[in-house]
Amino acid sequence: MCDFRDVLSPRYCAVCGCRLNTSEQKVCGACLLGLPYLPMQDFADNPSSRIFWANIPIEKAHSYLLYRHDSDANRLLAQLKYNHRPDLGRWLGRMMARELRPKGFFTDVECIIAVPLHWRRHWSRGYNQSYELACGVAEVTGLPLLRRQVRRVRNNESQTRKSGEERIQNVQNLFIARPALPYRHVLLVDDVLTTGSTLTSCAKALLQANPDVRFSILTLARAFLIP
Repeated sequence: MCDFRDVLSPRYCAVCGCRLNTSEQKVCGACLLGLPYLPMQDFADNPSSRIFWANIPIEKAHSYLLYRHDSDANRLLAQLKYNHRPDLGRWLGRMMARELRPKGFFTDVECIIAVPLHWRRHWSRGYNQSYELACGVAEVTGLPLLRRQVRRVRNNESQTRKSGEERIQNVQNLFIARPALPYRHVLLVDDVLTTGSTLTSCAKALLQANPDVRFSILTLARAFLIP
């Protein structure tokens, strides 16, 4: 049956740009099958979790896609971050959560916090893509999503072209967190995991204000295959 909404306002794939049919959402079936999904390994011991072992009390971690500059994942992230597609973030968050929930990834997690943007970047973009991902996860899991527990106090330079050491220096004292967090197991959500420096800085701000908190981490993509 023809959906007149698709006739009046056609929808297009966020990866390849082709017109979506009535059964497809955000991404066409061919592109959805072709995305570079990362395997669901031991959540406590995998490349996404190991990067945090020496820095924060990490319970488990997972990254959904492998990010490469010439990949479909890159095109998807570009749409999410730079083409005013908060709807895409929520859809991807729901998709990740639906796949991870039966695997026990959210067991014992008590709340969700998205890595915040500085207010200037949030204002210019109109939304925080990590928060939109977290909204989708919260919709599926029913976990409380805390929006004001952590604040980004410095509008740091982009991490994209920086070395590992430069990334670490670039995120020093980047966040400040409120004390008296009523939860002890926090799921941090971000868009891309590269060196882990931004997520580590956010987690350390939470730890400074709430010393007994521990973390799980979920990102849409990871920018490396082997640690």
